[in-house]
Amino acid sequence: MSVMTPSKQNYYIILPIIFAVACWLAIPAAAHAQFIDLRLDVDSELTAHTVQPLDFGAISTNSGQRSIDLGSINMGIFNITALENQLLLVTLQKPDVLRHNNPAIQDTVPLNLFARYGFSAQNYQSATSLPEATNSLKVETNPDPGPWNTIYIFMYGSINIGDIPDGVYSNEIILNVEYI
Repeated sequence: MSVMTPSKQNYYIILPIIFAVACWLAIPAAAHAQFIDLRLDVDSELTAHTVQPLDFGAISTNSGQRSIDLGSINMGIFNITALENQLLLVTLQKPDVLRHNNPAIQDTVPLNLFARYGFSAQNYQSATSLPEATNSLKVETNPDPGPWNTIYIFMYGSINIGDIPDGVYSNEIILNVEYI
C-alpha cells in the first residue's frame, strides 16, 4: 500500500487558486454593497405669548406701595407652548423700575416683581417659584391627547409711588425661551 503525499509543487499551485477564488468571491460582495445616507432634521415648534399684561392701573402721586398679588386679575400671564418632555431654557428679564414715557423726566417708580410657573392658567396657587433670571424647565406630559403642553408664567409684585411727576410709567418684561 502506498500513501501519496502532496508535493511542495502542488501546494504552490493550489494556494494561488484558493487565493484567486477568495478574491473573486469578495469582489462581488463589495461591488453590490448598499449604503444609506440618512439625514433627519427635527425642528420643534415653540410659541410664547403674553396672555395678560401686568397692569398696576392709574395710581395717584404719593400713594405709597401698591401690590398685585398672585391670582389678582391684574397679574401678568405669559404662556409657552412646546412639545411634551421638551427641556426649555427660560430667561426672564425683570426690570427693577418703571420709567416715565417722557425721556426728559428722570424720575422712576421702584418695582419689585416675582414670577411663578405652572401647567394650568387656573391653578396658579400650585405654581412653582421661578427665582432665577435663567431657568431650565421640562415640559410635563399633558393628560389631554396630543404631544403639546403649555407652561404658564405668572408675574406679580409691587410698586412704591412717591412724589413723582404725573404721567405714564412703564417698562418691559422680556421672556426669552429656547429649547435645548
